[in-house]
Amino acid sequence: MNTFKFMKDDWVKEKSGNQLMRVDEYQIVEAVVNASGSTSLPVTKRVFSGKVWCTWVNENKAVITQPFWEDDLEPAVYQQGNMVSHPSFNHAH
Repeated sequence: MNTFKFMKDDWVKEKSGNQLMRVDEYQIVEAVVNASGSTSLPVTKRVFSGKVWCTWVNENKAVITQPFWEDDLEPAVYQQGNMVSHPSFNHAH
């Protein structure tokens, strides 16, 4: 089971930035693994890629959706026109 830093619809921002974004989904990819180390029994599993898709509205009022590395994001809260950071919480899926 993966432990994710954010959940869908959480407000986040890049650690070095100030653009407020909303989490859409975690990027899941298919990976081939060998069961019990055997090369004759490959198994395809769905695993988290490490990227989170986020959406925001840019200065031209265009909706942007883009992937970010989960480790490059931090929680953010939008309050009365100001963004305030708060401690991160881990959520298990």
